[in-house]
Amino acid sequence: MLGACASASHSLTFLEPAQWERELRSRGVDPAQVPNPLAFTADMRAEAMRLVGPGDDADRLRRLQDALFDEKRFAFAYEVKTTLTAAEAYYRREGNCLSFTNLFVALGRSLGIRVQTGLVTRLRGSEREDDLIVVNTHVVALFTQAGGTIYFDFDRTRRRQPTAVRPLDDLWVTALYLNNRGADELRLRHPEAAARLFADAVKLAPDFSAAWGNLGVARRRLGDIAGAFTAYSEALRGDPNNPTVLSNLALLYTSLGRTFEAEAALAAARLSAASPHLLIVRGDVELARGKVMEARRLYLRARRLDPRLADAWVALARAELAAGRPARARRLATKALQLDPVAPGAVQLIEKSHEKS
Repeated sequence: MLGACASASHSLTFLEPAQWERELRSRGVDPAQVPNPLAFTADMRAEAMRLVGPGDDADRLRRLQDALFDEKRFAFAYEVKTTLTAAEAYYRREGNCLSFTNLFVALGRSLGIRVQTGLVTRLRGSEREDDLIVVNTHVVALFTQAGGTIYFDFDRTRRRQPTAVRPLDDLWVTALYLNNRGADELRLRHPEAAARLFADAVKLAPDFSAAWGNLGVARRRLGDIAGAFTAYSEALRGDPNNPTVLSNLALLYTSLGRTFEAEAALAAARLSAASPHLLIVRGDVELARGKVMEARRLYLRARRLDPRLADAWVALARAELAAGRPARARRLATKALQLDPVAPGAVQLIEKSHEKS
């Protein structure tokens, strides 16, 4: 799944709690069922004041970020698959990138500083879980003043400032939170709960192509084929060449035996924007059609993008076995197990390679 956003609307940015609730109701979303990801408490305001002290807004935000990174002052456990509101992240002291950014934005706003969230418009990698492809995105906090925009990144591995960021209004932040929560429910194999979360996300951000695409995945898992096609259509209306949506659409067509439509969907995908797992999915479709060399080409491209991705080595092993080269398949599957001792399919491929030797 790939997060996306439209240009932020000033009127929907920096919403007070009552305004936020009114905006949700006006879009058919029950605020009693959706927590405000940027709400803060009196305890959080007191903590922010203690950590930051007086001064210029930009300097206070820098001190706040330094304090949140100091485990002696504010211990925080990074959990990549834990999406929390700012308040939940504060009291639980854990969460993923979005949770940590929500926390920073809420603490900054509790001090009266107009800080907001921005989406970094770049791909970062991917995960594949059954028929769910997750393309990881990244958010930052941003503060704009006369001298320009300052970015506050909560990925500690990054050393460079982001170069392409789209500001998110508060409804988009809520939609992004719901989208992430929906992905969590899909991982837990709760498609009904996931579908509800994605449906609320697109009500708040109707142009959120990724959430529409994810709604298509949830509906497909529920057996609602017509609903899945509708969701994918809405996703592609805003992003016609989105490789994630088109790959999931191709999987749906393939499951229905509609190979021509599957090929057309894959052909429309932007391979230049595809993550390794999307390339593997496309290769899988080609392999199923008997086009071993084309599948191998896509698998090699996936491996070049992420040489330490065990799935890419397993995929190459499948292609080599299909091409009648069991010894090569065995070497590739063995390499996959070195990278990931539980790489799905690797052991079975080694066994099959011995049978065909």
